[in-house]
Amino acid sequence: MTLARRQILFAALALAVAAPAHAQEGRGLLDRRRRRIGNESQSDSPRQTVPYGPDPQQAVDIYHAAATGPVLAFVHGGGWAHGDRSMVNSLPEYAERHGLTLVSIGYRLVPQVNARDEAEDVASAVGLIHRMFPDRPIVLLGHSAGAHLVALVGVDPVYLAAQGMEPADLAAVIPVDGAGYDATEPREPGPVGRWLERTYDNAFGDQRAELSPILRIGSGQAYPPFLIFHIESRQDATRQSRRLADALIAAGGRAEVVVAPGDTHHDINADFGRPGDVEGERAAAFIRGLN
Repeated sequence: MTLARRQILFAALALAVAAPAHAQEGRGLLDRRRRRIGNESQSDSPRQTVPYGPDPQQAVDIYHAAATGPVLAFVHGGGWAHGDRSMVNSLPEYAERHGLTLVSIGYRLVPQVNARDEAEDVASAVGLIHRMFPDRPIVLLGHSAGAHLVALVGVDPVYLAAQGMEPADLAAVIPVDGAGYDATEPREPGPVGRWLERTYDNAFGDQRAELSPILRIGSGQAYPPFLIFHIESRQDATRQSRRLADALIAAGGRAEVVVAPGDTHHDINADFGRPGDVEGERAAAFIRGLN
């Protein structure tokens, strides 16, 4: 197991056990994830890589470009500091089943950049997607840190403005088990909370409020519909997902929160898009219902 993969695994497991009541469950999950991590996040499906910037990470992988449905633009997680656009799990097959074009977005990582730069990268990739598929709706999907980034781009107009777009030009946003929607909120006590605090410091620095999607929502701005997933055992994701939805609804937007009982932070992502997966099929129905 490479150092980078061990770091990603630790990040996912730390988030999965953020609720103290599930500490014992977390220790068991650690053993199982060590056995399962392998290369399960990658796909052998054919893809086309297109750069949107000079850095090697500033590129997108396009699967099923000839599909006629919406474009599903996926942003991977990894604590803002790890991961890459190959981490698509079953999403290429999921996109094919539902007539979608999948575009997996790569972005620069901490410590090279901070979360603001990462959100700018995601917006730049969205601009590229819009130019490549001008008549296709774009749905942003992100897991963990990627959930934060798609939410931020989906509510703060400054990012898409650089691409001649605005949040309402997105067909929808689907954040999956993110936190950091309000990065000013205190962390839970204990070792996981301390780890998250360091992670947030590295990603947000002194810009926590400016980079918190909940705090960037206001009246007078049109927002795309949000479908927000979170696992049941994470107190921070539960609380912040609800607050994100409430803020969007109060501003005149549309948002729904879906709880994934029994899933871990890792599993909701790894299983998303597999045949019969409840959360993936719920998202597919949501996308079909978009106007």
